Amino acid sequence: MANSMAVLVVETELPIMMTCADAAVAKGQCLTLADPFTVSATAGANALFGGIAAEEKINGDGKLTIAVYRGGVFKLEAGTTGVTVGKPMKIEANNEFTDTAADNSDLGYIWGKSFETATDGQTFLAEIGRG
Repeated sequence: MANSMAVLVVETELPIMMTCADAAVAKGQCLTLADPFTVSATAGANALFGGIAAEEKINGDGKLTIAVYRGGVFKLEAGTTGVTVGKPMKIEANNEFTDTAADNSDLGYIWGKSFETATDGQTFLAEIGRG
């Protein structure tokens, strides 16, 4: 189930508009933060928390903003080492998550906390935006 999209389960806050490139982004895609106030599709491990795409962005449509969830409860997919209930998590690969150390908060790698324990390829519930 690699590259599965995040699915919103509980909307705890409204999405915000952020800058993006004129490139394709799927609804539910995990997004990496860059300077200034810009997000792009996450491509690998240790990406800065940008949020989750609240809408689809079509390549070449000329639109340079996208609605982004920076908080909420989502159904996500566990990566190779899985996630543990109550622990902070980081992105491991494209839309896959794994446990991380709390000190990664200073690096911006913490995406949220898991509400369930899951192993590689399993889905789980997590709250994003709160490390």
